[in-house]
Order: sequence, then structure tokens, then C-alpha cells
Amino acid sequence: MKKRLSTILHLALSSALICSMNLAPVTALALQPAPQTGFIGADPTPAGTIPWQLLLQAKTVQKPNKKFGPVFTEQIQQLNKKSVKLYGFMLPLETSDLQKRFLLGIYPPHCSFCLSGGPESLVEVIAATPLKYTLDAIVISGTMNVLENDLVYYRLTDAKLAQ
Repeated sequence: MKKRLSTILHLALSSALICSMNLAPVTALALQPAPQTGFIGADPTPAGTIPWQLLLQAKTVQKPNKKFGPVFTEQIQQLNKKSVKLYGFMLPLETSDLQKRFLLGIYPPHCSFCLSGGPESLVEVIAATPLKYTLDAIVISGTMNVLENDLVYYRLTDAKLAQ
């Protein structure tokens, strides 16, 4: 079961990485909130949360070992091992009402086979206790891990719904 979840996560994130590589480079304009067009994403900066615009500044580059991976800004690196709050939407990795391990994304899921962005727009969440799945945006707190050599760029551990 654990291997299957790892494979699913690997395939999902690989697809997101490939899709994000076909996009134009991120510019200052791209970091501005998108105009409302009937598709409502997470508010970019709810009070007390880390803004998604900061996490989106990570770049995917080809490393000397020929593998692709992230390059983080100094601001992002300063979040490593810090207690943070994030606002976003649950992207479940299992078909269950209770989710212990899931992805948190800037946009709500729009297709059960697609991710709504690249690896810089997703955070793997490992909850302290399973959380009830919801389609609504949530605020979640935990310890942020900024990852150089993993399938995901960010992981939130010991996570729980924020008060």
C-alpha cells in the first residue's frame, strides 16, 4: 500500500513537473493574484499564512547530475523547520473520508486526474491525526520542510487544522 501511494505521488508530481516546464518563466506579473474568471483559487495572502506567491518563486532547473530539481530563494529556505500556516485546497492521495497524507494546493481540484500546478504550488501534508476531506479551502498549521532532493519541494509535518 505504501509503495502504491509512493508511485501515485511520484507519477502525479512528475506530470506536474513536465507540465510546468512548458510554461513561460515566472515573472513578477505572474505572481499577482489571477483575475476572477469563475474559477476561484485560494486567497493569496490570508492573515497569518505564508503567501503562495513566496512558494511559487522556487525554480525548477537541471542539476549537474542531469536530474531536474528545485532552486529556492533565501526567503523560502528560511521557512525550513519553521512552524507555519498555509491556506489551500486538499488534493487527496487516497479514497477515504479521513486523510492523513495529502497534497495541499493553491487551487481547488478541477479534475481527478490532473494537478492544478507544478511542484512549487503543492505541499505534501502529513497530518498529526487524520483530517476529514473537504472541497472547501482550509488553513493548516505544521512544521514546514523545504526539500532539495525529494519528489515534492515542500512538506508540512505534524499538521493540523489551524484555529
